Amino acid sequence: MFGWRGVKGKSSATVGYNASMKFLGSVEQRFLKGVLILSGLDVALYLVRVAVTGSWRYYFMIENLILAWLPLIFSWWLIRRLLRQRWWHWPNVILTVLWLVFLPNTWYVLSDYVHLEPTGQISELYDVVMIAALVFVGFILGFASLYIVHRQLRKRYGEVAAAWLIAGVLLLSSFAIYLGRDLRWTTLDIVKNPTGLILNVTDRLLHPLTYLRAFTTTGLFFVFLGLMYLAFWQWFRPPSHTPRQPASRPSRLHR
Repeated sequence: MFGWRGVKGKSSATVGYNASMKFLGSVEQRFLKGVLILSGLDVALYLVRVAVTGSWRYYFMIENLILAWLPLIFSWWLIRRLLRQRWWHWPNVILTVLWLVFLPNTWYVLSDYVHLEPTGQISELYDVVMIAALVFVGFILGFASLYIVHRQLRKRYGEVAAAWLIAGVLLLSSFAIYLGRDLRWTTLDIVKNPTGLILNVTDRLLHPLTYLRAFTTTGLFFVFLGLMYLAFWQWFRPPSHTPRQPASRPSRLHR
């Protein structure tokens, strides 16, 4: 995303990192450093487990962590482009679709707790903390990404329309979590097997009473994520933009 050039006395990676930071504000830089620390913690916990047990159990954690980062990257890239182009410009539409498709992965990590069980390899509490670290960073990345897009929607379409659009995104994400956990569909299956995915989705929409679990699971995650994001939005809600009132002209008495 950023061009890296070699500079005498500095590695290209260091220069690339410094160059990329110039594109971010001070708040964004602090946030990025924070989530990198949390991501490093999660990777370290997993690698320690592998070293101690010799087992690659929970190998999916690294993959899920990478997938959780993608929506934030897409949303940051999108808002940079929106400074120069309209939202309906086709590259921005593609970025929006990619963001929407990968966004459920940030909250899907909560369902990884279904894999938790006594293994005898290491303390079960260690595994609880390791998965909790993944869930924590995943939720931060997901809500931050959603917040970025929410602000842009609010700026362009107003408070109410933006709120409804975000609710729709959370509903779709909740249904995607059900598809991933219960039916084992992945994001890549949208490209690899779109026909099978469409058949599964339409079957559940046309026969809701037959697939009640689809709606109860979707509803559970929608309420949970919706209320969590509502709290997040209340904490970090940007001030409303009110039109500036024109300065009143001084009266003749004060001239």
